[in-house]
Amino acid sequence: MFVTQNTIKELSLNNTNYEYYFDEIIKLAFQAKCEFAKDAREREKFKNKIIVLSNNKAQQPKASAVLPEQEDDLIKYKNKTIKKRADNRWWTRYYDKEGKQHSVYGKTRNECLNRLKEALRQNKNDNANITPSITLGEWIKKWLELYKVGKVKPSTLEQMQRYLKEIKAPLSNIPLKKLTSINLQEFLNGIDKLRKREKLFEFLKDALTKAKKNKLISEDLFDGVDKPKHNKKQSRALTHEEEARFVEACKMSNQGNLFLLCLYQGLRLGEALALTYDDIDFTAKTLTVNKSIDSLGNVTTPKTTTSIRTLPLFSNTAELFEQRNSGNIFTYPRKVYQNNMLRICKRLGFKGISIHSLRHTFATRCSERGVAVKVVQKWLGHSTIDMTLNVYTHVNADFEQKEIAKFDTYFDTYDD
Repeated sequence: MFVTQNTIKELSLNNTNYEYYFDEIIKLAFQAKCEFAKDAREREKFKNKIIVLSNNKAQQPKASAVLPEQEDDLIKYKNKTIKKRADNRWWTRYYDKEGKQHSVYGKTRNECLNRLKEALRQNKNDNANITPSITLGEWIKKWLELYKVGKVKPSTLEQMQRYLKEIKAPLSNIPLKKLTSINLQEFLNGIDKLRKREKLFEFLKDALTKAKKNKLISEDLFDGVDKPKHNKKQSRALTHEEEARFVEACKMSNQGNLFLLCLYQGLRLGEALALTYDDIDFTAKTLTVNKSIDSLGNVTTPKTTTSIRTLPLFSNTAELFEQRNSGNIFTYPRKVYQNNMLRICKRLGFKGISIHSLRHTFATRCSERGVAVKVVQKWLGHSTIDMTLNVYTHVNADFEQKEIAKFDTYFDTYDD
């Protein structure tokens, strides 16, 4: 019988007498190489070794416990190392196409290996429906589907889709492989509104970065594209005189309590709209922010994790509401409040004031009264103290003049 390494493997896998000594048989096969196939005496010698191993196994006493697997503590698969841990589990790791690390575990080496194979297969199949000739327009749709749908808030997705509608033919029909930095720069230069240009730069850069990671393009196209410079308008706070007039106007409006709430507590519009009476504890005098209403009218999570907060219920705020057990405090759609704010500001002659300006006014009043910046950061739900400090640097001119007067009196003492 002509015996080869493959027939020994097959025999070992299908015969339970050889299974326990599978590793030893393979080792012998490697040691024998082709010698046993060339010489009858070598074949016989090799056959006898296998029989001895098989007989030794048959003579072993049966144990109640399962015999341990004869496995090395470390193996390699496609440059991935599978190791045996101290807890006797097997472990390995791999990186997905975005560079994110994933760990794979198994009770046995083979279980861990099979799970790794499945994970690598799934990771590879993520790109199965992407053809090499995909156009920019097709890739943007795929990018949204893979990386944004279900992973960003509905209002954010709606904003992305609205801006990306600007990408039309002929730019959208260019295959990614033929797309150049010049194509992108010319497109962005043709966008008049700076805010829209900035957003399109942001979205396109993200989409094409993912395209590069998926090996659909070989270079960073945005390396040759200038980033738009958008000078964000600084939201100004109401002066003390303006605030007094605004408060009186709000008392005469059906939607005025929402504006006063934002002014007295520093809430964002979406946070105020989502408030229920359950969020106000009149006994403990606290107000809890744990949800928001987005531009589409959906109840969602607040802007950041630090936006979920409990802050003091200030006395001016407590006077605005009746004590009830449950239900929404504000019931009109967002647009109704925004339009009413515009009407009030127009009637009062205010320029550059929006609902968000009321939050800015709250922060400014805190600054004027000497409230610690760390405390105000917590009240406003800012993710970094830099955001709060940025507000603190824009104090009102009338307050600044009072502070100047205080400092001037210091030099008056020299005349004594």
